[in-house]
Amino acid sequence: MTEVKIVYADVKNQLGEMTSAVDQLNPKAEPPIMGNTLDVVTGYNELSVKLEQLLVKYQTLSTKNIQTTSASVDFMEESDQKISAAMQCTVNGTGVVAR
Repeated sequence: MTEVKIVYADVKNQLGEMTSAVDQLNPKAEPPIMGNTLDVVTGYNELSVKLEQLLVKYQTLSTKNIQTTSASVDFMEESDQKISAAMQCTVNGTGVVAR
């Protein structure tokens, strides 16, 4: 059987850094260029709005992903602690596991 070792402090630290990076995103489009009727300016304004929408969606998705990952890590850590406690009780011969 293969063992997977998770260093929870490192994972939580990385999740914190990811949260900081996502929070620092500024998905605000530049104000549209007004008074110019060139097609390229119209295209730029449309592209700017689409980019803002994309960045907002990316920020939202990233935040949800970080939250889900954090909850999963917390669950795994709690499970590891319960398994460890059960194993310790078995080794000590008490047979009683704290919940």
